[in-house]
Amino acid sequence: MRIRWHNRIARSSVTLPVAAVLTTLLWWLPQGGYSLPYLLGWGVCVFAVLFIIEMVAQNALLRVRSRMVSSLFLLLMAVCGFLHELCPGLLVQLSLIASLYSLLRTCEKTRPELDTFHSYLFLSLGSLAWPPLVCLSPVLLFVQVFLLRSLSLRSFSAAAMGLFLPYIFWSSVLFVMGDISPFVAHAREMAAPAIRLGMQVRHELLLAQTYDAPSWFAIERGRLASFWAGLLAGHLAEMAALVLVVLMGATGVIFYCTNSFDDKTRVRMCHYAIITMQLCVAIWLLLQPWLFRFLFPLLLFTSVPACAYWATFSHSWVARTLFVVLFLGLIVVGVLSLTPQSVCLLSIFPRI
Repeated sequence: MRIRWHNRIARSSVTLPVAAVLTTLLWWLPQGGYSLPYLLGWGVCVFAVLFIIEMVAQNALLRVRSRMVSSLFLLLMAVCGFLHELCPGLLVQLSLIASLYSLLRTCEKTRPELDTFHSYLFLSLGSLAWPPLVCLSPVLLFVQVFLLRSLSLRSFSAAAMGLFLPYIFWSSVLFVMGDISPFVAHAREMAAPAIRLGMQVRHELLLAQTYDAPSWFAIERGRLASFWAGLLAGHLAEMAALVLVVLMGATGVIFYCTNSFDDKTRVRMCHYAIITMQLCVAIWLLLQPWLFRFLFPLLLFTSVPACAYWATFSHSWVARTLFVVLFLGLIVVGVLSLTPQSVCLLSIFPRI
């Protein structure tokens, strides 16, 4: 089959160095100089890319020699200027990348206990920066049971040990110091999204019981219109980035699910594991958009592998056109978020 120009870009060995240089140059543009928070954020991004490169190589996510996954991740991080400064969202993203890197290593492994332990340990360490991250541990268990098929009694024990080990050490230190109130507050924050979601559902049910159907729909339309108008008025860069990532992720998922028959079973299961995590994060973000500053970096990463697969192997004229559209979308997001007038969405929602 004929290789198109966008396939050559995806398979070129020059793409990754160009993306790395471009990311480094754009990383400092929003502030107009160097500072420690931006330097630390850049360092976290470098570690994330190293994990991604190893993940792609070890699991053969692309069956040709290509660095498109890491290159696309770098380009997305480069244009999202609101993610350049070190923040908990970057640390959470790095922990999920490291967790999935270890989790995919358990596929078709006779003794997956050590990699399982590392996977849940990384997730647990990330939850120290954002406690609700532990809510994704059932997704990892689901992936291990139904996709990777690497969960046994021993590996489940390793998962539990990795998940609880950081908290055992932390609570022990606090107990020796005589003040465990930080641990109690942290534990409460773990359940905060689930509690707030329950309160949301209860509020909507009470609202629906109070008003008739036309009045309830009118109230909901007004609330949604006001909410989105506020976002588009002052936070256009973040909304544009979210639309771009969702479009890229949906394109990649649809293409991979319809063209994955050329891959080996192990490779398909690895892709489906990442896609499963992507869908769960997307649903979570849809239900609780005020967690944008934590969930968007996770959605960005999980959308990259399938989209990179699409860019590497798609051949139709529709794919070439969409490739140009997505490239223009990267430029638009970069212009919106890397200008001094760009406003960060992270301050609009209450801190959880």
